[in-house]
Amino acid sequence: MNSKTIISIIGLLLLLAFSGYSQQSDCAFKLEEAESLYESGVLDSIPTLLRECTKEGFDDEEMARAYKLLILTYLFEDYQEMAEFTMLKFLKKFPEYELKANDQVEFTYLYNSYQTVPVFSIGVVGGMNYSFIRIIDPYYSGSGDEYTGDYSVSGMGYQVGLQFEKYINEKINIDLGVSFVSRKFNYQITQQDFTTIDYNESQSLISVPLTGTYDFKIKFLNPYIRVGFGLDYLIGATSGVKRTFSDGNQDDLTGPDIDVLDNRNALNYSVIIGGGVKLKIKKGYVLLDLKYNYGLNNIVSGDNRYDDSEKVFYYNYTDDNFSLSNFYLSVGYVFSFYKTKDSMKK
Repeated sequence: MNSKTIISIIGLLLLLAFSGYSQQSDCAFKLEEAESLYESGVLDSIPTLLRECTKEGFDDEEMARAYKLLILTYLFEDYQEMAEFTMLKFLKKFPEYELKANDQVEFTYLYNSYQTVPVFSIGVVGGMNYSFIRIIDPYYSGSGDEYTGDYSVSGMGYQVGLQFEKYINEKINIDLGVSFVSRKFNYQITQQDFTTIDYNESQSLISVPLTGTYDFKIKFLNPYIRVGFGLDYLIGATSGVKRTFSDGNQDDLTGPDIDVLDNRNALNYSVIIGGGVKLKIKKGYVLLDLKYNYGLNNIVSGDNRYDDSEKVFYYNYTDDNFSLSNFYLSVGYVFSFYKTKDSMKK
């Protein structure tokens, strides 16, 4: 590519940039002229003056001013259908517009005859989680009936997924989520005062929470509460086990991770409570969500409890019957889809 070609390309780009700037400046001038004509009561030429610039040439602030000016012009000229048509275009472009103190009464009255409501939203959410165990029935592998096992959080898990939201009204929503969740927990038990079993399990699952939320509208910052029901489908479960002997008579036992998916129930259920806050942004919101999933059912498959000989005989470990609950902290971005309708029509 020679220097003449490069100079020609640069010149063309500069020409296009200048042309766009010139058109925008020309439209800004036409808008000021139209506003002056409106103040003078000369209304007939305003639609023609602004027509091309409403297709292309205005920024958002100028577009809003132009639409409002056209609506008022059509109302005073008694072109009711054109005023309504332009109001619909205005609300489609600015579905979250809020009336201002200086908006004229005629514009406000027509605006209030319509409702621009979010129909549904789609968002992406992700975050971290911690697991908590509730023992339903203990099972002890050692001699005697002593039971000293303790469950604890063994580290942070994570989740990522989609959120679908249906608006019932401006404060009540129905939320359906689909997430991939990774979670983990630890179990430790002392047997016969000289043997310690340390058990760590990691699980992968598809989580489908269905909740209802109630929003407390506080300008652009909206706290909310949620309650609902969760369904989890387990797709993977592995454990790492270590058996330690403190008497010095035997070597400690450990080995590679064990696949324990067959020892777990695939479907598990939970009750969900939680809340959070939504930060309103253009055509959507950013959220910070806290929720607790309280596990309802035993996740251990009783029929397969003793099938894994490595766990039962080599490590002397047996699963308790237990449920698994989770605390979730998530952040996300949700985009809303709007619909404008005539509020006077049922």
